Amino acid sequence: MDRHAPPPEMAAGGDRLSKLDDEVLGHILSFLPAREAARASSLSSRWRHVFAAVHTVSMAETDADHPAIRGYVSPPYRRGLDPLAPPVFSAVVTTALLSRHRRRRHRPVPLRALRVDMTGYVRADSAAVDQWVSYAVQQAAADHGLEIDLRLGRPAICDRAYSLRDSATIPEDDDDDDDDNAEDEQHDNAADDDDEKQEARDRSPSPAKRARSHSPSSSDYDDDVASSDDEEVRGYTPVFRPWRPVHTIPSMLFSCAVLRSLALGSCGFALPATVALPSVETLVLSHVRGPASDVQRLVSGCPRLADLTLEACGAVTAVTILGGARLRRLAIRCCHRLAAVAVDASELHTFEYRGAVPRGRDFLTLHHGDAPRRRRGIACCHVDICGEEATSEEELTGLRLFLQLFADDATHLHLQSARLGAGADKDALASFPTFPNLRHLELWGSLPDDDAAAAAVTTVTTILNSTPGLEALTLVFHPRGDGGDADSYSQNELRDAHRLRYNPHAVLAAAAAGGAMVVPCLRSTVREINLVHYQGGMAQRSLAKFLLCNAPAIAELFCVSAEGPLFMLEQLKQELRGWLMNKSAKTCFR
Repeated sequence: MDRHAPPPEMAAGGDRLSKLDDEVLGHILSFLPAREAARASSLSSRWRHVFAAVHTVSMAETDADHPAIRGYVSPPYRRGLDPLAPPVFSAVVTTALLSRHRRRRHRPVPLRALRVDMTGYVRADSAAVDQWVSYAVQQAAADHGLEIDLRLGRPAICDRAYSLRDSATIPEDDDDDDDDNAEDEQHDNAADDDDEKQEARDRSPSPAKRARSHSPSSSDYDDDVASSDDEEVRGYTPVFRPWRPVHTIPSMLFSCAVLRSLALGSCGFALPATVALPSVETLVLSHVRGPASDVQRLVSGCPRLADLTLEACGAVTAVTILGGARLRRLAIRCCHRLAAVAVDASELHTFEYRGAVPRGRDFLTLHHGDAPRRRRGIACCHVDICGEEATSEEELTGLRLFLQLFADDATHLHLQSARLGAGADKDALASFPTFPNLRHLELWGSLPDDDAAAAAVTTVTTILNSTPGLEALTLVFHPRGDGGDADSYSQNELRDAHRLRYNPHAVLAAAAAGGAMVVPCLRSTVREINLVHYQGGMAQRSLAKFLLCNAPAIAELFCVSAEGPLFMLEQLKQELRGWLMNKSAKTCFR
């Protein structure tokens, strides 16, 4: 046999992949974005009509899809006449759906999923969006079900940036004489507070600013002014800003019997008289517009609902998930007007909350049906307190009562706030709830250099004393003390926020004082410690020294350091290794 001759399959023409059936090739391409799957048609004539067998269409609008960003400045009424004009994103999505009908003799495969992430929605796209929804319902796969993920914007989840309160400005509870002058002082400092809030908003662009940077024309926006009643809701002050035009999802979608997963973002919906979604298991509502009753009707119309996510639904004040639904995961993020949640927790496994400090047990009511309570309840709990640091006794008491709901069954606890472990050393949280089954604890927050190291050690120690069986501890340090989203900063700002501040001559006396504290879980059960965004400040080093010097059972140390000089990174590595009691423990530094 000639060793230079092509393989038999190549000599016969084509390759092994091309010899597969169209349905198999279409299933493979369905895991790619629609643009990438469509490019496969240029491989050869064999792949020309393979896109018709794709059962999932996923498209996301990028900056390159915006005419203004691409440098195209012709007016909208001339785009159809200019051959160099970039295609409108809504037309690209429509073309992708119609391309599934390129084979005239064969019907397209049923549609399993339609995912569209559209940031530049304008009123002219309304008819196209309705056509997408109608097409997806008509072409839905009866045997596999249908997934629809429609996002008409990318606003930030919340405008409340993390912020620390200076200890000098925190009022004492027993200073009753200052109550008479509180109103005058507030009036005198109103202008200064407004300037500080405006400066904070300028550092962290609001969703409206990001939306305007992507929009073709500012005339496509409506001025939506929040109600003044929102200012009294849990300390949340709404931001007055222009919003995108709201698209209303047609009512036909909410009677689709084969719909299994539905995600709607930055839009409204027109519900029919009866909402019938018998197959929906996953429901995501983000920045939806409309009355609270519509959200409740939509949730109640999903009897098989197992996964519910509510993000920034400002009109929702109460949610009830009872009856036949058996939730396994519930996520509530920045629904600042939401005051009461009642849920059947018979099968609830994961609970996520982000927002202001909950009002204790009154915020969340867990029902367990007629059957006796299961031995294992909510195993994974995420609690994220956004906005200003919680310091008052009322807030800390409410947080303690809220955490008590998950204390008996939680195995994974995620606590995030402006300050790492804020309030754990105060009287309200002195009796921190005991988590007997907790195995993994994550503490997120800032630990500024001006914080007292002893207070940081005391705070973390108070929490660790309530976790007797802890095995893994993760500390994530926020940059700059605000912990804002990465999208709010440029790359240079992020690098500056995470720069190293290592002083090898500093005396870590606070850690030595904390060494007298005995933490049972550190001594016996903790096997893994993770430090993320470690900057080498005084408070962070003191806390790290206390943990590592009191954890003889540790087997693994993982540290992600901030950017800085290589010699400084090497010094931090050697210092952390020197604090390890178990010198044979596995270490990983990045």
